[in-house]
Amino acid sequence: MPGWQPTHYSRAQLEERRLAALAWIERGTHRNQEIANHFGVSVHTVYTWKARLRRNGGLQATIASGATSRLTAAQHEQLRTFLREGAVHHGFPDPTWTTRRVTDLIGRHFDVWYHHDHVRKILRQLGFTPQMPDGRAAERNELRIASWKEQVAPELGKKGR
Repeated sequence: MPGWQPTHYSRAQLEERRLAALAWIERGTHRNQEIANHFGVSVHTVYTWKARLRRNGGLQATIASGATSRLTAAQHEQLRTFLREGAVHHGFPDPTWTTRRVTDLIGRHFDVWYHHDHVRKILRQLGFTPQMPDGRAAERNELRIASWKEQVAPELGKKGR
């Protein structure tokens, strides 16, 4: 029996284990159960490895491509243009782009409806990053603030002593 086994292996660790088992499989001197016990896998996994070896000629890792995008490359570029034009230009009440607004924009223009959480990934792919609001009022008067700090704030400090 193998020693302690982690609950999750990285893709590289899984491949390393498969390739180490490959030598045992090719040698043909060990039973499937012995291979499974030595490498900490089920017998079913050994059968799967053997089938894969016959089918593909090896046990190297495959590339996980993921799902294909529902937007074309041209639509991604068009979306980037829309975002640069601004939210107000596209009928929103203020210039803030939220993921829900971008979801609506994609749906209206391309008839493709994503969940707003996924739109975050699309925005990152397009080179956009999340922005935090400034937190300052648009009506803020820097001259009055400086004047207050100069004249009123020192007086308040004296009264507190």
